[in-house]
Amino acid sequence: MPLPLPPCPITGRPARRRVHGVSTRALMAMWRAAGAGDLTRLFPDTPQVVLYESDTGLYFFEPMIAGDTDFYLRFYAAQNMHATLGSHSEARREFVQAARHIPAGSLVLDVGCGSGAFRKHLPQCTYRGLDPFAEPESAPDVIRQSLPEHLEEARGRYDVVTAFQVIEHVDDPLDFAAQMVALLRPGGTLIVCAPLHPSPLTEIPNFLINAPPHHLTWWCTGAYEALASAIGVKPVEIVEVSASPHEAIIYWMHRFSMLRARAGPDERYIAHRWAWHLNLAVSYLLGRAATTLLPPPRGGRACNLMLVARSRQG
Repeated sequence: MPLPLPPCPITGRPARRRVHGVSTRALMAMWRAAGAGDLTRLFPDTPQVVLYESDTGLYFFEPMIAGDTDFYLRFYAAQNMHATLGSHSEARREFVQAARHIPAGSLVLDVGCGSGAFRKHLPQCTYRGLDPFAEPESAPDVIRQSLPEHLEEARGRYDVVTAFQVIEHVDDPLDFAAQMVALLRPGGTLIVCAPLHPSPLTEIPNFLINAPPHHLTWWCTGAYEALASAIGVKPVEIVEVSASPHEAIIYWMHRFSMLRARAGPDERYIAHRWAWHLNLAVSYLLGRAATTLLPPPRGGRACNLMLVARSRQG
């Protein structure tokens, strides 16, 4: 008798289908090779992680095992992630797109802000960043608190609350989004941007940033619509966001990849297959070289999807 399907983390309804599983032993070995160190502490009693699709179109992993501070410090340092994101902050398309929805004079909270790079796009607003793992040298307007901690003292305070590339990392996206809404004043604006599926990002086999304990959910329009309904906000727009300069390596890797992970009879995105490991290594090396020498490739499909919504007027 088949096992029952787990609930969608947004609607609570059973998943539509099981996509595929991957052994945690293989997954941890791949993460170790990527510079994340030993992740046994995160998967002590989990023989397999399984990818499911809900009836909203959301892809999610079960169990939802999120990375800890040590994981992010190791992996981001190995990939020089903060420097890559910071060097292109003024040209990040999701920042440009989001800023168009934020009127001058707004009080803005940027959840999971990192160094607070979004502030550069809001010169006429009051910016506050929120990140419990912010670096010590971060600006004074970055608050080192968790979202639940900040909600205790700032409920209903903000005109706009944003989260860029954060919701896909959390193990309870519904509660995360609901807390963001609780920080808004009546009629305030919620902006969430997350990786899109399907996209070049998810079509590169064994591209680990899409796997636990890093990305736990893959988003689409139907998933955002279900999220907006569940947290009681009205969508203003759900729009694909074109490539930013810091994402050029993804597009070059996709271009050089000889293999594709796509929906079909044998749909699979992560597996211990030597051809996949070799393909990833070669496409990564070629992608890094191309990113250094060439502009981003033209005509690349979007890798991100943005939800802009309004909270109730009260």
